[in-house]
Amino acid sequence: MSRRRYLLASVIAVTGFGALFMALPSQGAGVRVKIVDFRYQPSSITVHVGRAATFSNDTTLTHTATCPDCGVDSGDIQPATFKTLTFNKAGRFELSCRYHGSQGMVATVTVEP
Repeated sequence: MSRRRYLLASVIAVTGFGALFMALPSQGAGVRVKIVDFRYQPSSITVHVGRAATFSNDTTLTHTATCPDCGVDSGDIQPATFKTLTFNKAGRFELSCRYHGSQGMVATVTVEP
């Protein structure tokens, strides 16, 4: 086993799912957004049309990443899970949590051609 694979396997074995998400290679993986304390981190992202953003729920509550104007809806993102969404419409959009948007859980998504 290569040193890199050995280290990745060790991290997974020792720290579980959260470490797996953070240890994934960033090349070609798209944008990563964490859901923490009723907010998206970062609160503003930029992706290219046809590219993805992955939303990881690091809370104990169910959240969503919903953007009706850009045609993206994650459905429920359960605690300690993630969903990857592909953005296919160029523009600047507001993304929010269906359950907590009124509490300020919003982000800005800029989708470039």
